[in-house]
Amino acid sequence: MTGKFTEKDTQRCAHYARFMKHLSLTQANTIFWTLFVLTLALMCVSSIQHHKSIRINDLEKNLPAEEVASPKYRRKVVDQRRFYLGVAGFCFLLAIVCVVMECFALFNIQYCDGEDLTQLYWGFWSILQVGSLIAIFGVMVQFWIVLQNVETPSWAVALGTPVLVFAALGWVFKHTFTNNWKRWRGKEIVDSDDSSGEETDREGNTSDEEKVGRWVSRAPTLVPGNTNPDNDNPEASNDSKREGLKRTLTL
Repeated sequence: MTGKFTEKDTQRCAHYARFMKHLSLTQANTIFWTLFVLTLALMCVSSIQHHKSIRINDLEKNLPAEEVASPKYRRKVVDQRRFYLGVAGFCFLLAIVCVVMECFALFNIQYCDGEDLTQLYWGFWSILQVGSLIAIFGVMVQFWIVLQNVETPSWAVALGTPVLVFAALGWVFKHTFTNNWKRWRGKEIVDSDDSSGEETDREGNTSDEEKVGRWVSRAPTLVPGNTNPDNDNPEASNDSKREGLKRTLTL
């Protein structure tokens, strides 16, 4: 039903609603809420892919260490996670289409039908729809971090809030910039799984200078010593004390 206190704006209706300007209020609401539920479903599908990826680590605890470390098993795990990433990417693209179409339907409801409570629609759309889209993107960023063997940030990335997801993007950019910088200098960074974290040259050798610079302080070390040279020769010190005592008694 058209709002009682808001007038229709035919010019804005044609400009913003575009191909949905001829829809009725019922049709626009049907499109909006159908795509609304579909976007939430896509977010749930992406969260399932993230759960499957985490479950791989739990299952590895019950497997022999030799099997887990084998190249064949590692390739299998990478292929599985790439498939999960593909599913999440498909959900992300489909969610983008849904969110954009919802926006046109809302323009129809606001300007073509003059709905009084349009702000409630926009509130749900911005929080749940755009938020779900960013959460799906966070799942994709988390998969990229895992597949590239990058150190995982200390905050939640997958299904996180927009602030956490964009903070993870900064983490990814920092890692990419660091790798490119080291390669430009002719050096590479060891994978984050390696606990040493040392820089190596292209032959895989770690220079001694870098080890010293990383682990040993270059500040001079002061060792307390004896200022009296006689302390180096205890016998000479005792003889000098005896001679001094004799002089004192003679005087």
